[in-house]
Amino acid sequence: MKPKAIFTIIFSFFALLCTSQTIEETYRFAEEQFQKGNYQSALTEFQRVAFFDSEHQFGNIYRKIGDLFYASGDYNSAAKNFDIASRIETSDSIKTEILLKKVLCFFAQENYYFALSELLSITSFQNSRLANKTGLYTGIAFFGIEDYNQALASLSPIFPQEALPELEQIFSRFEKMRKRYRPGKIEMMSILLPGLGQIYCGNLASGINSMVLVGGIAVVAVWTWHTYGLLDALLSVSPWYYRYYTGGVQNARGAALERISHEREEAYQKIIELVETNLIQRP
Repeated sequence: MKPKAIFTIIFSFFALLCTSQTIEETYRFAEEQFQKGNYQSALTEFQRVAFFDSEHQFGNIYRKIGDLFYASGDYNSAAKNFDIASRIETSDSIKTEILLKKVLCFFAQENYYFALSELLSITSFQNSRLANKTGLYTGIAFFGIEDYNQALASLSPIFPQEALPELEQIFSRFEKMRKRYRPGKIEMMSILLPGLGQIYCGNLASGINSMVLVGGIAVVAVWTWHTYGLLDALLSVSPWYYRYYTGGVQNARGAALERISHEREEAYQKIIELVETNLIQRP
């Protein structure tokens, strides 16, 4: 047997001998580090406790590890630990809370389909707070996958009756903006008149630039045609015309998508503000 392997076995043996005496101390030390804000040190100690806790003395250990990974921005590791924590948790309400934390990890990674799958697995609620929280997260997940009808349907039950018109107005306005800046429509505008689509989306500089470039090339093409003939005009100018003409159409589509994304972000922020006003501040 190799010396390295022998050393590892001996080290593990002595570690196991002293574990029963120090695991509680290690846990307390980890808690102290967490309270002091030494998250990396706390994470290391909590992981050590989880490794040696064969009798499952500390049932909340994986939840704590998940919280620390989440705080450090390692959402993938956080989700994995929240998953373990949810599987070993016996309390239904705490299990739901853990699953909602796992959903937050998916939100942070913009994995809305994974988040939705997790949310739809929650079928029972122990109190209205958890039901509202799940409804909110489900609405956000549907919003993230661009299923806005389902998003509205999921969010509506958690709002008081007097706030529903404002919520519906947010979705209605956003739907109008989506139709107004529909990429196919904007592309067609720039096909008919280069630069028009960008200008319509509010990107004035890009639109004017496209008009000037394509218009200038068209003028050169006509001049070349009259001076040297149609074949020379096609051979010398058409590649440039095609390049800038199609480039302008692609830019128009990009401008439309960017505008919709901006409107989407605005709608999302308004929904969050409405949540804060009607749910978080309510007694």
